[in-house]
Amino acid sequence: MSRPLKILARMLLLGVLLLGASACGGSSGGSDDEVEGGPPSLESIDLNAAQQMAYLCLQSYQMLIDFNNGTPFTLPAPYTLVKVFSTNEPFAGEGFGATQVPIALIATQGSTLYLVFRGTQTISEWIDDAKLTQDPYTFVAQGGLTETGFTQVYASIQPDILATLKAQLQSGGFTQVFVTGHSLGAALAVLAIPDIKANGGFADPVMYNFAGPRVGNPKFAEQTYNGGSFTSWRVVNTNDIVPTLPKTVTVIFVNNQPKTFFYEHVATEFDLTFGNPITGPTDFTDIEFNHSICNYYATLCGQAQDPAACKAQGNGVGGCQF
Repeated sequence: MSRPLKILARMLLLGVLLLGASACGGSSGGSDDEVEGGPPSLESIDLNAAQQMAYLCLQSYQMLIDFNNGTPFTLPAPYTLVKVFSTNEPFAGEGFGATQVPIALIATQGSTLYLVFRGTQTISEWIDDAKLTQDPYTFVAQGGLTETGFTQVYASIQPDILATLKAQLQSGGFTQVFVTGHSLGAALAVLAIPDIKANGGFADPVMYNFAGPRVGNPKFAEQTYNGGSFTSWRVVNTNDIVPTLPKTVTVIFVNNQPKTFFYEHVATEFDLTFGNPITGPTDFTDIEFNHSICNYYATLCGQAQDPAACKAQGNGVGGCQF
């Protein structure tokens, strides 16, 4: 398919998803005017931690830039890079299994471990990664259903991630693990949290993600995830369309039998606002701006004690310019 036709196809799919997000409700978890993600956390969000997690998300994109340039990837102090994880993640024009690319990293700082999932900076890449059907979440018993594309990517690195976390835990000195990601990476972070608690040796993993879509069905969201009582924050730009997707998706299979998949957000949403409201799928410049991790980071820096120092730390990382 030519590039213009690919762009048109993505715009059409985006239009369908936007229509579904605004028009469908019922069993999907309520209308968009209702609060999703379960009851609010008993804790307030730690904005310093959110800014730190957003910075690590910038580094995850730098990891991909360095990979594409053939440059060794390192993390600046005070972080120590433990391991980079690669997967056969599909990109535009490639099938699953085409190329091994870095998708996650584990780092340390003091007694804390950080699991960081790289995401997709553009809405076009996000649409490429999403398959919108659902598969069983098999990492815990009776885990519900989660989106097929996200689940495939996570499953491809899950054994290596758990083995690395367990090895770090057994080495002593590590008492906490934070999990973060942007866009696709936000979805992978959600998939990782119940798995880490059940199988990774950490009883209280903490999740901060950015620009995350809905990941699974109501059973996954309400029982598997929210039922675990995790410290969990989804940082959302109120003008970003990706966190509104998907909600209710009907897929026509090859035998012409339709099947509907319902999606629900996990806890707990924390709202930011930047950019312009989206009026339709042709607002591509605004859609990309509103979804960019660079702009999420800059907005969080605006709430830091020293906004200029915060932006200086992230300047040039992951292609961001502040």
